[in-house]
Amino acid sequence: MKRYYKFFGRQFGIIIACLGIGIITVVIVPFWWWIIVVGGGVVYLGFTIMNHNNHC
Repeated sequence: MKRYYKFFGRQFGIIIACLGIGIITVVIVPFWWWIIVVGGGVVYLGFTIMNHNNHC
């Protein structure tokens, strides 16, 4: 009986780790990627405006 609980504890740890990794990859990473993409778009738009402006 004790051996079963040891095996279950190992499986339970793997399940918790997989859930944590899943939450991080589904919620947190895409949020930061959207911030990076929007920031890159703003920088590109700013350089495009500066290059087409003849006042500089």
